[in-house]
Amino acid sequence: MCIVSFVLPAYKAKFFHQAIDSILNQSYPDFELIIVDDASPEHLKEIVDSFNDTRIRYYRNAQNIGGRSLVEQWNHCIEYASGEYIVLAADDDIYLPGFLEQCLGLARKYPGVDLIRTGVEQIDEQNNLIGIDNILPEYCNKYQFLYYWVNGTAFTCIGNYLFKASVLRDKKFIDFPFGYCADVASTIMMAENGVSNTSEMLFQFRISTIHLSGSIKHLSSKLKATTLLYKWLNGLGYAKPESKSDNYHYDQVQHQVLYSKCRYDYYNQVIKYLPFYKFYAIKDCELLSVRDKFLMFLRFSAHKLLKN
Repeated sequence: MCIVSFVLPAYKAKFFHQAIDSILNQSYPDFELIIVDDASPEHLKEIVDSFNDTRIRYYRNAQNIGGRSLVEQWNHCIEYASGEYIVLAADDDIYLPGFLEQCLGLARKYPGVDLIRTGVEQIDEQNNLIGIDNILPEYCNKYQFLYYWVNGTAFTCIGNYLFKASVLRDKKFIDFPFGYCADVASTIMMAENGVSNTSEMLFQFRISTIHLSGSIKHLSSKLKATTLLYKWLNGLGYAKPESKSDNYHYDQVQHQVLYSKCRYDYYNQVIKYLPFYKFYAIKDCELLSVRDKFLMFLRFSAHKLLKN
Protein backbone atom coordinates (compact mmCIF):
# COMPACT_ATOMS: atom_id res chain seq x y z
CA MET A 1 0.00 0.00 0.00
CA CYS A 2 1.40 3.41 -0.99
CA ILE A 3 1.04 6.69 0.86
CA VAL A 4 -0.65 8.68 -1.90
CA SER A 5 -2.92 7.92 -4.83
CA PHE A 6 -2.94 10.41 -7.67
CA VAL A 7 -6.30 9.73 -9.31
CA LEU A 8 -6.58 11.10 -12.85
CA PRO A 9 -9.96 10.90 -14.62
CA ALA A 10 -8.96 11.31 -18.28
CA TYR A 11 -10.80 12.26 -21.45
CA LYS A 12 -8.78 14.86 -23.39
CA ALA A 13 -5.45 14.09 -25.07
CA LYS A 14 -4.11 17.59 -25.80
CA PHE A 15 -2.23 18.20 -22.53
CA PHE A 16 -2.41 14.64 -21.19
CA HIS A 17 1.29 13.81 -21.62
CA GLN A 18 2.33 16.95 -19.72
CA ALA A 19 -0.11 16.16 -16.92
CA ILE A 20 1.22 12.61 -16.44
CA ASP A 21 4.84 13.74 -16.72
CA SER A 22 4.39 16.35 -13.98
CA ILE A 23 3.02 13.73 -11.59
CA LEU A 24 5.72 11.16 -12.28
CA ASN A 25 8.42 13.80 -11.70
CA GLN A 26 7.46 14.39 -8.07
CA SER A 27 10.42 14.59 -5.68
CA TYR A 28 8.57 12.26 -3.28
CA PRO A 29 8.38 8.91 -5.11
CA ASP A 30 6.03 6.75 -3.01
CA PHE A 31 2.70 7.06 -4.83
CA GLU A 32 0.50 5.38 -7.38
CA LEU A 33 -0.98 7.06 -10.43
CA ILE A 34 -4.43 5.76 -11.26
CA ILE A 35 -5.62 6.80 -14.70
CA VAL A 36 -9.27 6.19 -15.52
CA ASP A 37 -10.00 6.66 -19.22
CA ASP A 38 -13.61 7.80 -19.40
CA ALA A 39 -14.35 5.97 -22.69
CA SER A 40 -12.48 8.70 -24.54
CA PRO A 41 -12.47 8.67 -28.37
CA GLU A 42 -8.88 10.00 -28.29
CA HIS A 43 -5.62 8.02 -28.12
CA LEU A 44 -5.15 8.10 -24.35
CA LYS A 45 -3.91 4.52 -24.00
CA GLU A 46 -1.07 5.20 -26.44
CA ILE A 47 0.02 8.17 -24.33
CA VAL A 48 -0.10 6.10 -21.13
CA ASP A 49 1.90 3.30 -22.75
CA SER A 50 4.63 5.77 -23.69
CA PHE A 51 5.54 5.95 -19.98
CA ASN A 52 7.48 3.01 -18.60
CA ASP A 53 6.59 3.43 -14.93
CA THR A 54 5.26 0.70 -12.65
CA ARG A 55 3.44 3.25 -10.50
CA ILE A 56 0.84 3.73 -13.25
CA ARG A 57 -2.42 1.78 -13.16
CA TYR A 58 -4.69 2.24 -16.17
CA TYR A 59 -8.44 1.55 -16.35
CA ARG A 60 -10.98 2.34 -19.03
CA ASN A 61 -14.69 2.88 -18.38
CA ALA A 62 -17.01 0.78 -20.54
CA GLN A 63 -19.21 3.86 -20.94
CA ASN A 64 -18.61 7.57 -20.55
CA ILE A 65 -19.57 8.57 -16.99
CA GLY A 66 -18.32 12.14 -16.88
CA GLY A 67 -20.59 13.16 -19.74
CA ARG A 68 -23.64 12.63 -17.57
CA SER A 69 -22.04 13.52 -14.23
CA LEU A 70 -18.48 14.70 -13.77
CA VAL A 71 -18.65 14.22 -10.01
CA GLU A 72 -20.01 10.68 -10.40
CA GLN A 73 -16.85 9.99 -12.41
CA TRP A 74 -14.70 11.49 -9.63
CA ASN A 75 -16.37 9.32 -7.00
CA HIS A 76 -16.07 6.28 -9.26
CA CYS A 77 -12.37 6.87 -9.83
CA ILE A 78 -11.37 7.21 -6.18
CA GLU A 79 -12.64 3.69 -5.55
CA TYR A 80 -9.51 2.42 -7.33
CA ALA A 81 -7.22 4.26 -4.90
CA SER A 82 -5.29 2.41 -2.20
CA GLY A 83 -3.34 5.30 -0.69
CA GLU A 84 -3.84 6.98 2.67
CA TYR A 85 -4.21 10.27 0.79
CA ILE A 86 -5.81 11.10 -2.54
CA VAL A 87 -5.05 13.81 -5.08
CA LEU A 88 -7.70 14.30 -7.76
CA ALA A 89 -5.70 15.27 -10.82
CA ALA A 90 -6.85 16.41 -14.27
CA ASP A 91 -5.72 15.64 -17.80
CA ASP A 92 -4.49 19.19 -18.44
CA ASP A 93 -3.04 20.58 -15.18
CA ILE A 94 0.56 20.51 -13.94
CA TYR A 95 2.13 19.64 -10.57
CA LEU A 96 5.47 21.17 -9.67
CA PRO A 97 8.06 18.64 -8.39
CA GLY A 98 7.77 19.60 -4.71
CA PHE A 99 3.97 19.39 -4.53
CA LEU A 100 3.68 15.99 -2.89
CA GLU A 101 6.72 16.29 -0.63
CA GLN A 102 5.57 19.59 0.85
CA CYS A 103 1.95 18.49 1.21
CA LEU A 104 2.95 15.31 3.04
CA GLY A 105 5.22 17.33 5.32
CA LEU A 106 2.19 19.34 6.39
CA ALA A 107 0.08 16.19 6.73
CA ARG A 108 2.61 14.88 9.25
CA LYS A 109 2.78 18.24 11.05
CA TYR A 110 -1.03 18.55 11.28
CA PRO A 111 -2.31 14.96 11.51
CA GLY A 112 -5.80 16.07 12.57
CA VAL A 113 -6.62 17.86 9.33
CA ASP A 114 -8.28 16.06 6.44
CA LEU A 115 -7.24 18.55 3.77
CA ILE A 116 -3.90 19.97 2.63
CA ARG A 117 -3.83 22.81 0.10
CA THR A 118 -1.18 24.39 -2.07
CA GLY A 119 -1.34 27.74 -3.84
CA VAL A 120 -2.29 27.85 -7.51
CA GLU A 121 -0.73 29.42 -10.58
CA GLN A 122 -3.02 29.83 -13.57
CA ILE A 123 -1.51 29.06 -16.98
CA ASP A 124 -2.72 29.26 -20.56
CA GLU A 125 -2.44 26.73 -23.39
CA GLN A 126 1.23 27.65 -23.95
CA ASN A 127 2.09 27.27 -20.23
CA ASN A 128 2.34 31.05 -19.81
CA LEU A 129 1.57 32.36 -16.34
CA ILE A 130 -1.67 34.37 -16.43
CA GLY A 131 -2.77 34.40 -12.78
CA ILE A 132 -1.41 34.00 -9.25
CA ASP A 133 -3.19 32.76 -6.15
CA ASN A 134 -2.81 34.07 -2.61
CA ILE A 135 -0.91 32.13 0.05
CA LEU A 136 -3.04 31.15 3.05
CA PRO A 137 -1.74 30.71 6.62
CA GLU A 138 -0.01 27.39 7.26
CA TYR A 139 -3.06 26.34 9.26
CA CYS A 140 -6.56 27.76 9.16
CA ASN A 141 -9.72 26.44 10.78
CA LYS A 142 -13.02 25.98 8.98
CA TYR A 143 -14.22 29.51 9.77
CA GLN A 144 -11.09 31.06 8.30
CA PHE A 145 -11.11 28.78 5.26
CA LEU A 146 -14.71 29.65 4.39
CA TYR A 147 -13.93 33.33 4.92
CA TYR A 148 -10.95 33.13 2.54
CA TRP A 149 -13.17 31.62 -0.13
CA VAL A 150 -15.98 34.15 0.33
CA ASN A 151 -13.68 37.17 0.07
CA GLY A 152 -11.80 35.76 -2.92
CA THR A 153 -8.46 35.21 -1.19
CA ALA A 154 -8.20 31.60 -2.34
CA PHE A 155 -8.48 30.55 -5.98
CA THR A 156 -10.77 27.53 -6.14
CA CYS A 157 -10.12 24.32 -8.06
CA ILE A 158 -9.86 20.68 -6.99
CA GLY A 159 -6.44 19.44 -8.14
CA ASN A 160 -4.36 21.46 -5.67
CA TYR A 161 -5.57 19.50 -2.64
CA LEU A 162 -4.36 16.42 -0.81
CA PHE A 163 -7.40 14.66 0.70
CA LYS A 164 -7.36 12.20 3.58
CA ALA A 165 -8.68 9.14 1.76
CA SER A 166 -10.75 7.59 4.55
CA VAL A 167 -12.73 10.80 5.07
CA LEU A 168 -13.17 11.47 1.36
CA ARG A 169 -14.45 7.95 0.69
CA ASP A 170 -16.94 8.34 3.50
CA LYS A 171 -18.23 11.77 2.49
CA LYS A 172 -17.71 11.64 -1.31
CA PHE A 173 -17.39 14.66 -3.56
CA ILE A 174 -20.53 16.80 -3.57
CA ASP A 175 -22.37 16.51 -6.87
CA PHE A 176 -23.65 19.59 -8.70
CA PRO A 177 -24.54 19.81 -12.44
CA PHE A 178 -21.46 19.33 -14.68
CA GLY A 179 -19.28 19.55 -11.59
CA TYR A 180 -19.71 23.33 -11.37
CA CYS A 181 -19.14 24.55 -7.79
CA ALA A 182 -18.49 20.95 -6.67
CA ASP A 183 -14.87 21.84 -5.91
CA VAL A 184 -15.96 24.68 -3.62
CA ALA A 185 -18.51 22.65 -1.68
CA SER A 186 -16.35 19.51 -1.46
CA THR A 187 -13.30 21.31 -0.08
CA ILE A 188 -15.36 23.31 2.42
CA MET A 189 -16.96 20.03 3.52
CA MET A 190 -13.49 18.49 4.00
CA ALA A 191 -12.31 21.53 6.00
CA GLU A 192 -14.30 20.57 9.11
CA ASN A 193 -11.05 19.84 10.98
CA GLY A 194 -9.14 22.71 9.41
CA VAL A 195 -6.86 23.05 6.38
CA SER A 196 -3.08 23.15 6.18
CA ASN A 197 -1.49 25.20 3.39
CA THR A 198 1.92 25.19 1.74
CA SER A 199 3.89 28.43 1.56
CA GLU A 200 4.48 27.99 -2.18
CA MET A 201 2.40 27.68 -5.33
CA LEU A 202 3.02 24.11 -6.42
CA PHE A 203 0.11 23.53 -8.77
CA GLN A 204 -0.68 24.99 -12.18
CA PHE A 205 -4.32 25.18 -13.25
CA ARG A 206 -4.76 25.42 -16.98
CA ILE A 207 -7.28 27.86 -18.43
CA SER A 208 -8.04 26.80 -22.00
CA THR A 209 -10.77 26.66 -24.60
CA ILE A 210 -11.33 22.97 -23.87
CA HIS A 211 -11.54 23.22 -20.08
CA LEU A 212 -15.02 22.67 -18.69
CA SER A 213 -14.78 25.31 -15.96
CA GLY A 214 -14.10 28.00 -18.53
CA SER A 215 -16.72 26.83 -20.99
CA ILE A 216 -19.84 28.87 -21.73
CA LYS A 217 -21.63 25.91 -23.33
CA HIS A 218 -23.48 24.88 -20.19
CA LEU A 219 -24.58 28.17 -18.68
CA SER A 220 -27.98 26.86 -17.56
CA SER A 221 -26.25 24.08 -15.61
CA LYS A 222 -23.81 26.58 -14.12
CA LEU A 223 -26.77 28.72 -13.03
CA LYS A 224 -28.43 25.73 -11.33
CA ALA A 225 -25.16 24.75 -9.69
CA THR A 226 -24.67 28.27 -8.34
CA THR A 227 -28.11 28.13 -6.75
CA LEU A 228 -27.40 24.71 -5.24
CA LEU A 229 -24.05 25.87 -3.87
CA TYR A 230 -25.48 28.88 -2.04
CA LYS A 231 -28.38 26.85 -0.66
CA TRP A 232 -25.78 24.38 0.61
CA LEU A 233 -23.63 27.15 2.11
CA ASN A 234 -26.61 28.71 3.87
CA GLY A 235 -27.36 25.32 5.39
CA LEU A 236 -23.88 24.70 6.80
CA GLY A 237 -25.01 25.55 10.31
CA TYR A 238 -21.61 26.33 11.79
CA ALA A 239 -21.86 27.01 15.52
CA LYS A 240 -20.89 30.53 16.61
CA PRO A 241 -17.25 30.34 17.78
CA GLU A 242 -15.87 31.69 21.02
CA SER A 243 -12.67 33.43 19.95
CA LYS A 244 -12.73 37.06 18.82
CA SER A 245 -11.00 36.45 15.48
CA ASP A 246 -13.15 33.44 14.62
CA ASN A 247 -16.24 35.45 15.48
CA TYR A 248 -15.14 38.00 12.90
CA HIS A 249 -14.69 35.30 10.24
CA TYR A 250 -18.03 33.78 11.21
CA ASP A 251 -19.85 37.11 10.91
CA GLN A 252 -18.32 37.70 7.47
CA VAL A 253 -19.83 34.52 5.98
CA GLN A 254 -23.40 34.90 7.15
CA HIS A 255 -26.51 35.20 4.96
CA GLN A 256 -26.22 38.81 3.79
CA VAL A 257 -22.58 38.41 2.77
CA LEU A 258 -23.34 35.14 1.00
CA TYR A 259 -26.28 36.82 -0.73
CA SER A 260 -24.01 39.54 -2.13
CA LYS A 261 -21.50 36.98 -3.38
CA CYS A 262 -24.27 34.84 -4.86
CA ARG A 263 -25.59 37.87 -6.75
CA TYR A 264 -22.07 38.57 -8.00
CA ASP A 265 -21.55 34.96 -9.13
CA TYR A 266 -24.90 34.75 -10.87
CA TYR A 267 -23.99 37.71 -13.03
CA ASN A 268 -20.24 37.31 -13.55
CA GLN A 269 -20.17 33.55 -14.06
CA VAL A 270 -23.39 33.14 -16.04
CA ILE A 271 -25.67 36.03 -16.95
CA LYS A 272 -23.17 38.34 -18.65
CA TYR A 273 -22.23 35.55 -21.08
CA LEU A 274 -25.79 34.99 -22.28
CA PRO A 275 -26.91 36.33 -25.66
CA PHE A 276 -29.42 39.13 -25.29
CA TYR A 277 -32.37 37.05 -26.46
CA LYS A 278 -31.88 34.79 -23.42
CA PHE A 279 -32.30 37.62 -20.91
CA TYR A 280 -35.26 35.74 -19.43
CA ALA A 281 -32.78 33.37 -17.72
CA ILE A 282 -32.40 36.08 -15.08
CA LYS A 283 -35.68 34.86 -13.62
CA ASP A 284 -33.88 31.58 -12.78
CA CYS A 285 -31.52 33.39 -10.39
CA GLU A 286 -33.66 31.77 -7.73
CA LEU A 287 -32.03 33.22 -4.65
CA LEU A 288 -32.31 36.87 -5.70
CA SER A 289 -35.07 39.29 -4.77
CA VAL A 290 -37.39 40.66 -7.48
CA ARG A 291 -35.66 44.02 -7.11
CA ASP A 292 -32.20 42.55 -7.68
CA LYS A 293 -33.40 40.57 -10.69
CA PHE A 294 -34.72 43.78 -12.23
CA LEU A 295 -31.46 45.62 -11.50
CA MET A 296 -29.54 42.72 -13.02
CA PHE A 297 -31.66 42.99 -16.18
CA LEU A 298 -30.81 46.69 -16.44
CA ARG A 299 -27.11 45.95 -15.99
CA PHE A 300 -27.24 43.11 -18.51
CA SER A 301 -29.04 45.30 -21.08
CA ALA A 302 -26.59 48.17 -20.64
CA HIS A 303 -23.64 45.78 -21.00
CA LYS A 304 -24.98 44.35 -24.26
CA LEU A 305 -25.80 47.80 -25.68
CA LEU A 306 -22.37 49.19 -24.88
CA LYS A 307 -20.67 46.05 -26.22
CA ASN A 308 -22.49 46.42 -29.53
